[in-house]
Amino acid sequence: MHKVLQKFHSTLLGGHSGFTRTLQRITAQVYWHCMQKDIKEFVQNCLICQQAKHNTTLPSGLLQPLPIPTQIWEDVAMDFIIGLPSSNGHTVIMVVIDMLSKYAHLASLKSDFSSKQGAGLFMRTIVKLPLQYS
Repeated sequence: MHKVLQKFHSTLLGGHSGFTRTLQRITAQVYWHCMQKDIKEFVQNCLICQQAKHNTTLPSGLLQPLPIPTQIWEDVAMDFIIGLPSSNGHTVIMVVIDMLSKYAHLASLKSDFSSKQGAGLFMRTIVKLPLQYS
């Protein structure tokens, strides 16, 4: 049985093509008791298949729309543009966008910035905005 599984799955003939195709190839020529279980176990334990296998699960579902904020600066998005030409030693732009109004704020950083520096810049440029502005 092991030689049959080896031949129909692990050789050039089998091509490590997974459980379903291996089962089809074997059932076309031979049969033994509990062969589906044996083939499934053999394919699941195949080291080459496990290393090269792709994800076969279905996507998690349809995308859901984000909730619409009720006031400006209630919900923001942040991104960093990196690898820009140097300007006074700064090569990164932090982009913060209000998700309701789509208003954007930009601030520059040096390329070796830390998360603490990024958070500080966010506090100094976004959180400090006066209420009448926001």
